[in-house]
Amino acid sequence: MQEQDNVRDILHQAFQALNNKVDRSHYFDLHDNSLVTHGLPENFSSDKEGMKKFYSEVFRAFPDANFSLDHVIAEGNEAACMFSLTGTQKNEFMGVPPSDKQIKIDGMIFFRFRASKIVERWEIIDIVSAMKQLGARQQLSAVKNAILEYAEVRTNQGLKQKINGLFNKHQTTE
Repeated sequence: MQEQDNVRDILHQAFQALNNKVDRSHYFDLHDNSLVTHGLPENFSSDKEGMKKFYSEVFRAFPDANFSLDHVIAEGNEAACMFSLTGTQKNEFMGVPPSDKQIKIDGMIFFRFRASKIVERWEIIDIVSAMKQLGARQQLSAVKNAILEYAEVRTNQGLKQKINGLFNKHQTTE
């Protein structure tokens, strides 16, 4: 079997595991313990544990999450794929309150493999489109949370309170 065929098989196994609502642990088993991730929000570490925590939040927020693998290009020990996630937001996700809305999020992931395990990945997710689908209140929450992550804001309690007050005022008038 050629290396790119093996890579394609592993990616198909990965997406099957992501869609297994009973036990998604096999998805993480396909990643090496030395995994390095790029593109996750900065509050998640770039290792395998950080990726597990991020996906746990995705699964909690979108319990009916369904991932589709749209395109795969594989060459040697590397692959690029386009994917989409559909699901209904039932719980908070990255500070965005639950909306009970069905959304579709598109993205791309680039993978590097070693010995049939994923050792490095770069994720690009269309989060702007997701926020538009969730609605104005969720968009405001996402903007507020992004502003509150700036180091200057985190260290200035007065500024933090003003920002929270401004956003809370606008979110309660919807």
